Amino acid sequence: MGTGDFFNDQADTWDETNHYPLEKIEKMLDMLGIAEGEAVLDVGTGTGVLLPLLIKRTAAENITAIDAAEKMIAKAKGKPGAARVCFIAADALTYPFAGCAFDHIVCYSVFPHFQDKRAAIEQFSAALKHGGMLSVLHSTSRERINGTHTHIRSHGINSDYLLPAVEYVPLLNRNGLREEIVIDDDEMFMLCARKRQDQPCPL
Repeated sequence: MGTGDFFNDQADTWDETNHYPLEKIEKMLDMLGIAEGEAVLDVGTGTGVLLPLLIKRTAAENITAIDAAEKMIAKAKGKPGAARVCFIAADALTYPFAGCAFDHIVCYSVFPHFQDKRAAIEQFSAALKHGGMLSVLHSTSRERINGTHTHIRSHGINSDYLLPAVEYVPLLNRNGLREEIVIDDDEMFMLCARKRQDQPCPL
């Protein structure tokens, strides 16, 4: 079973069996400084956990939400205020985003599932505007995330791990991103990096 199949199978019960610390997530999003009118890409939106929180910061029509599991997307479309969000059911690593399209790209609770982390960072850096921010967020510790994935009985999930945040910094730097927030402790994982102004915009 692949990752997309796993999450499609979980879609109907996901919101009932997974509970998110919304107050903590709000504080994490506050640290990103998302401003009204900025374009935001919610990568791996799942059932749309972040969408109501993002809509409080920028208009729904400025938000693009992508997920490879179409049944998760169907659930996300029902979140409050999400009617004007742009939804894409596709693999975020291969989707042809326009170059320099987003002010913020937010990967909440999804980054471990990208088997090729290098390709993910390259893809998202290219899609960021100059000065835009790529944020990898988890509202729990890296140790807990890795432990949870180890116990999931799916070949597509149980090897999805996070390395220590500092180990991703050289890869970010090689792709024109400068780290601004690095938190990797018992409470959360935040790795946020801003795109340098001298980076080219792909066509």
